[in-house]
Amino acid sequence: MTTDRPTTLLAELTHRCPLHCPYCSNPLDLVRAGQELDTDTWKRVLTEARRLGVLQLGLSGGEPLVRKDCEEIAEHARREGFYTTLVTSGLGFTRPRAERFKAAGLEHVQISLQDADDDNAERIAGVRSVKQKRAAAALVKELDFAFTVNVVLHRENLDRIEQIIELAADLGADRIELANTQYYGWGLVNRAQLMPTREQLVRAEAVVNEYRARIGNRLRILF
Repeated sequence: MTTDRPTTLLAELTHRCPLHCPYCSNPLDLVRAGQELDTDTWKRVLTEARRLGVLQLGLSGGEPLVRKDCEEIAEHARREGFYTTLVTSGLGFTRPRAERFKAAGLEHVQISLQDADDDNAERIAGVRSVKQKRAAAALVKELDFAFTVNVVLHRENLDRIEQIIELAADLGADRIELANTQYYGWGLVNRAQLMPTREQLVRAEAVVNEYRARIGNRLRILF
């Protein structure tokens, strides 16, 4: 017997973000900080979601770490019985905050990377970010969170898909999500810049299949 109950909730706590990625799928008319749902409202939303049968929760944005109550929301999610993932750029994932998330019961951290080439990664992100992201990844491993690397693929990074997979493996990720650009929000505005060629896609698929066969036992690759 099947049901129509939802199983997963992606909670976009904020649209604020320190990065300026051209593929961002945030709406062009962003919700401003003063109009965001407050802490108690988010707690009520999560409680109601659990009553509906939701099991998995993603705390996302924008960048969820710009909210000072993110750990409190994660702690409430734990009490409600969610398996919770922090979906983050890694900027702001300092040791004190990482330790608070661990104490709050957070299970899983997903960190976005823009490219394996440091200069291009920071060009895409629009800010200096590589050092902070790698420090965040080290904290994720040290504190024994489940760890996913997410990379949005497009014309500007797809030719380095081998290096991207190898970087995720070197960082100790349990899995890597090789995501397609979603062409709405800023992604739609910048579509001409981002759309890969057919040749890039064909080659990328072959590369991913080869890596799955070779290192799939230590790094799960979602493509």
